[in-house]
Amino acid sequence: RYHPTMSQSVDNFFTQLQQSREKVPKKVTSKINGIARKAIEDMSKAAGKFLHEDLDDDKHTEEQVKAIIELFPESLSQEDEKGRLPIQRALYLKKGRSSVTFVPLMAKEGCRLGVGG
Repeated sequence: RYHPTMSQSVDNFFTQLQQSREKVPKKVTSKINGIARKAIEDMSKAAGKFLHEDLDDDKHTEEQVKAIIELFPESLSQEDEKGRLPIQRALYLKKGRSSVTFVPLMAKEGCRLGVGG
C-alpha cells in the first residue's frame, strides 16, 4: 500500500501538479481544485486574523505586511467580532501592542487592490 511522505516540498509538489494537470483525469483535477480553494480560503482567514490580532509595530516590517496583503488581499476586508476591519483595528492599542504605523500601508494597498472597505 502506498503511503505518501512529506519529504516532497510544497513548492515541488505544486510545480509537478501544474506540469501534470493535462494528464490527470478531470474528476481528480476537480477534487484537487476544491481542496486548493478551501486551503486558500483558510490561509486568507489566518492572514486576516494575523492582521487583526498579531500585527505589531515592534515585531513586523512593512515588507512583511505588504507580502501578506499581496498574497491575501481579501484579508483586509475581514471583519473582527465587532465588525471592524484590520485598518480600523490597527488604530487601537491591543494587549500592549501597537500597529498604527501600518495604517497608511493598509490604506494604500486596499485602494490599489480594491479591498478593505
